[in-house]
This record gives sequence, structure tokens and C-alpha cells, in this order.
Amino acid sequence: MMKFLVETSARHAHVSQADLETLFGPGYQLTIKKDLSQPGQYASNEKVTVNGPRGQLIVTILGPVRKSTQVELSMTDARQIGLTPPIRESGDTAGSAGCRIWLPGGARTPCGRSISASLAASSRWLPVSLPVSTSRASAPK
Repeated sequence: MMKFLVETSARHAHVSQADLETLFGPGYQLTIKKDLSQPGQYASNEKVTVNGPRGQLIVTILGPVRKSTQVELSMTDARQIGLTPPIRESGDTAGSAGCRIWLPGGARTPCGRSISASLAASSRWLPVSLPVSTSRASAPK
């Protein structure tokens, strides 16, 4: 009998260094909580809140930092918070709808900023991909 590893990709975020610093402050570095099965990848201790029109989800940031920021959610998670992403290859976020990313609990970032994000779902494992740009905004109520 052949054995192989099957894993799920729970809700998580990948962030760029610039967006990490927008959220957590200048020079901030991710801290490793747990190594993942993919070499060099890890779950960090840092989390962000993804906001949609009907709710929000707290997701773990995976490291190391990436060239661009995106959040990956299942279609079920996306719909739960009122997001309806198109299905695309992971990382293909051109022309996607939007949402916002905050620190958990609606806490203000050191710069008083949130991340404004675009939304897409991957055809491979159905995560939601969210490229982001920084903008000044107050935390959700």
C-alpha cells in the first residue's frame, strides 16, 4: 500500500515586509510558532483579522515574508464573512473584489493603518488571495 501525506491549508495570510511593518511597526519581524511541512515555511505567532461585510475571521500569518500580501481562506470561510471571491489560481488576484485586514480585536496599528485588500479564490485548493495596499483608516467598531 502506498502512503502519502495529505494536509489541509487552513485560513492564513502571507505578508510583504512593507505590510508587516504597516501592521506591527517599523523593523518588525515575524516570530516562529511552528515549522510547516514545506521546507523553510512556518506558522508565526502573529495574527490579523480579515473583515468582510458580514463578519470577520482571525488568521495566522505564515512566514517568511513574501513579495506581496495575500490571505487564503476556504470558500466556506469567505462566504461566512460575506465575501464572494472568483475562483483563480493561487496568487492571481488581478481585478479581484476587496476587503480589509486589521490587527485582531480591531486594535489600531502603530501607524493607525489597516491593509486594503483585493479578493480571489484559488482553483487549486480554494484559498482567497488578497493582494494589499496600505491606507489610513480607523479600526472597525
